[in-house]
Amino acid sequence: MEDAISAHDSNRVAEEIGAVRRELLSDFLVSVVRRAGDLQLVHVATLYVLDAGRAPTVKDLADHIGRSVSATSRMVEQLVVRGLVGRREDTEDRRAKRVHLTDEGREFLRGFERTRAEAQLGLMAYLSEEDQRIVARSTTLLAEAARRHRDEHRAAAGEAPG
Repeated sequence: MEDAISAHDSNRVAEEIGAVRRELLSDFLVSVVRRAGDLQLVHVATLYVLDAGRAPTVKDLADHIGRSVSATSRMVEQLVVRGLVGRREDTEDRRAKRVHLTDEGREFLRGFERTRAEAQLGLMAYLSEEDQRIVARSTTLLAEAARRHRDEHRAAAGEAPG
């Protein structure tokens, strides 16, 4: 990226991304708070970790999100009660439990994404049709880059691409 964008341009793009996010953030966060109810940011972050296709043990999940095993175990229990995650025995170690995202958890996250996308599409209404096409194409390119990034990281971790 440094070869394609100068440091000055990179800083400018970062500032512009910040401007877009600031415009979207207040309305988006209010809708997230309404949708999430009593869920905390760490709960939502945990759901996204599980949405990546992993089914970690509680200990692995705790390590990944930077929480203690006991705090993570309590949090997982809260998410199980809400139907957003499930637990199952590890096939190799029956004492260990694997945590996975449920269909309800996946739909919960897709609701967040729809809300964010609707807010961004609302901003795009202020652009000309040509500029809307440019933003749409740019978004597609970023999504493709995100998928390559994900697949590279999964391959480095020995996981199947997704």
